[in-house]
Amino acid sequence: MSVSLYHAKYEALRNLMRSVRVKAGLTQVQMAEALGVGQSYVSKLERGENFVDVLLFARWCSACGVKAGKTLDKLIETQT
Repeated sequence: MSVSLYHAKYEALRNLMRSVRVKAGLTQVQMAEALGVGQSYVSKLERGENFVDVLLFARWCSACGVKAGKTLDKLIETQT
């Protein structure tokens, strides 16, 4: 099954990532610095122009001070 970047489940993931970042008090610039990427990359991730892989998700969560597994559990709970 092929799922596009714009599938509702990816949108939910991006929304969760954005909310985790904001709750951690990080700007896109600060997140970019933590990930070693440019701010535009973070913006494109949050807008759905770039794909989110599991390793990036784990690094994102770590930068926000949350556990990736627990954060993913929250996403899965909202999807069922």
